[in-house]
Amino acid sequence: MLSLKKMVLAGAATMMGLGVLTAGQAQERVNPLTLLEEAPADAWRTVPQDDLLYVDLPSGRVIIETRADFAPAHVERIKTLARQGFYDGTIFHRVIEGFMAQGGDPTGTGTGGSDYPDLSAEFVRSLDSVADLTVLGRDRRTSEIGFIGPVPVGAQPDSLKDFFTGGNLGLWGMHCKGVMSMARAGDPNSANSQFFLMFDDSRRALDQRYTVWGRVIDGFENARRINRGEPPDRPTPINRMRVGSDVPADDQVDIQVLRTDGALFEEFLRAAGYLSENDFIDNVCSITVPVKVNGEIEL
Repeated sequence: MLSLKKMVLAGAATMMGLGVLTAGQAQERVNPLTLLEEAPADAWRTVPQDDLLYVDLPSGRVIIETRADFAPAHVERIKTLARQGFYDGTIFHRVIEGFMAQGGDPTGTGTGGSDYPDLSAEFVRSLDSVADLTVLGRDRRTSEIGFIGPVPVGAQPDSLKDFFTGGNLGLWGMHCKGVMSMARAGDPNSANSQFFLMFDDSRRALDQRYTVWGRVIDGFENARRINRGEPPDRPTPINRMRVGSDVPADDQVDIQVLRTDGALFEEFLRAAGYLSENDFIDNVCSITVPVKVNGEIEL
């Protein structure tokens, strides 16, 4: 009999269209869960605790991987404020079903911030400045799509290099489910302390207009229980927000993320039906990078 964990993962594989295979299909397609279970140790990347945020909500804990290589100034600001206890007790003051949950304002009104200066936008990074990007495919809007850690990204194609000074191509984070981005006012360089967590795909409206700085890699189901409203009748508070390296060792969670710059991730995407034979991605926002939480695989 399958364990509960095995049953949950098998259910996830079924949702990807691979839960029940005929004998002929089994020879053509590999079950993605099998790939993950048999993956070698070096196919997984252990996330340093200093790159994790532990966000404790009334519904449970949410763990975010921050990407300083992607948005260094914004990640530094978030971590600085978290270490000062700035976010503890603040509420999610604007929460829209199917869109996002916004918080990080000490006044709870959407107009407040920290005493630090506003941040310059980090909407788009130079492609050469970010390591470990493997272009996996394309969709109807973006000619080059890949991942930086757990964050889906779009990039400008090499064919445009001659049109830019210095040949610097751009790379940007995609606003998909679980992605963390920075709120701002009308001025692109006005982000300060407020952030938002994506509930769904809003790439068309938000990409290259807001700074992506990380993604939820565990506990998204707890984030989904944040109360809705603008503002909510009963706003959900952040009980506590800490950098992982500041959390006592016995309360730390061991997080490993499937390497997205390796061949196994591409094989997983093809097996799960996310990536076609001609490298077309139907919906990049439907892809959740597999993780191991204290050794247990989660999809």
